[in-house]
Amino acid sequence: MTKTLVIILNHNLPEYTDWLYNSLNDFRGETYDLLVMDNGSKPELMPATTHIRYETNLYWGGALNEAFKLVLKDNQYDSLLFLNNDMEVTAEVFVNLLRNELFSKDFAIVSPCIAGREQPWKQMQNWGSPETRIVKWADLMAPLFHRKFIEAVGQFDPELYYGWGQELLSHEICTERGWKIGVSDHICILHIGKQTLLQNRLFSKKTIEDVVTEEPVSLTDSHAMAMNDYRAYFVSHPMKHGGFDELRSYGEHYAYQEGMAKKQVGIHQEPKRTFLQRILRLLRAE
Repeated sequence: MTKTLVIILNHNLPEYTDWLYNSLNDFRGETYDLLVMDNGSKPELMPATTHIRYETNLYWGGALNEAFKLVLKDNQYDSLLFLNNDMEVTAEVFVNLLRNELFSKDFAIVSPCIAGREQPWKQMQNWGSPETRIVKWADLMAPLFHRKFIEAVGQFDPELYYGWGQELLSHEICTERGWKIGVSDHICILHIGKQTLLQNRLFSKKTIEDVVTEEPVSLTDSHAMAMNDYRAYFVSHPMKHGGFDELRSYGEHYAYQEGMAKKQVGIHQEPKRTFLQRILRLLRAE
């Protein structure tokens, strides 16, 4: 087991997928293989290079389960890097830097930090830490999974199609086994963010009088549907830390309060300001 399987997930956004694939493809070889997984795109919105195609949209959670199957079937893979397509990376070093953090420092999951505008989960922002930060909340924006984690999970519950539930359960699984989850500030991605939804490229099928039609799903409707489903799921599947809302609240508290405020010594956390603005204000005060 000596390689990482890198999978780029596409759904109706070939422009972004092609850009990310071409940048990473130049450097694949001894340490990683690279595949494009198309998740039920319209034929005219498929990437130029597609290795795996599903006729229907499995959503993020279903596609991740399929990626886990590929790793578990092939003993050469010691890890899985599962990438949304709407991001840019420093392709020359991206995969190998993440691999080094995962294996040399014994993590179960390692994620890069997110450059640019602030994201809802503050622990994914760049805090300027020289070491990979141990975090209590798995954000699966661009996760590198250790094979031992994939073997422990096998398959996530298919009801968790959208992705938040996998983040909650990843934290639970790692906590139970004493495994670490990390975010690396020296490994950055630029995330463009929710492009399939923002560009109305997520569609649902409806059948009326035996006629099948496709209609765009709005960002608001998609999130509302997922939140309702996930709350119902975690009510019927109690977790060690409680239900969905309790554990999500715990993650938010850590990300906004405990983590950032304690790590950024001398910089008071202000959620409305960007990291750069806080740095500049501190420098002016000196």
